[in-house]
Amino acid sequence: MNNRPGKKQPNALADTIAGLNDPSMGDERERDVILRAYTFGSVVSIYVFLSLSLLLAVIGAGLWTIPLILGSGLLTFVVSGYCKRAGVDFALATARAAPRRLVLTQIVMALVAFAWVFAVGFHQSTGHPLVEAGLGTTISSASGSSMIIGGVIGAVAAIAVMAVSRFRKLKQARLEAAAAADIEDED
Repeated sequence: MNNRPGKKQPNALADTIAGLNDPSMGDERERDVILRAYTFGSVVSIYVFLSLSLLLAVIGAGLWTIPLILGSGLLTFVVSGYCKRAGVDFALATARAAPRRLVLTQIVMALVAFAWVFAVGFHQSTGHPLVEAGLGTTISSASGSSMIIGGVIGAVAAIAVMAVSRFRKLKQARLEAAAAADIEDED
């Protein structure tokens, strides 16, 4: 990123919204702690909103939770866009995630997705939610089996695409590291 005076920074507005240039960020150590806290808070909020959407699906408001799910996924697009404007390959960075963290996150997200699809599909196919909460959410026409099948196929396809993408990015990272090592050896 170029910080020369007169040169527009690609993420200036985003930095202002996040308060990165604000005196409240303190010194370097405080800024590091604050940024870590914001990151942790963002991850927790994703899990809270996904859990809330699952809870609402269980009590019969399943399709109304789609905005919550889409809103939870917005974070990835915002972070990716910020990194792209700053010249950082976010896909490559996430491909280097620790395998344990990656697998745990994918398992949790897959379980939530499968549970959500099951709750909505159950409601669609039986006409009643898993847990009756008095929302008046009985459905007279039932056709949820296709939603369950489609949701399972979609989730499996998404996991496969993410695995292939990660494998390719890791291969790219290894090739770049080997090229960098060759350049160092020549010196």
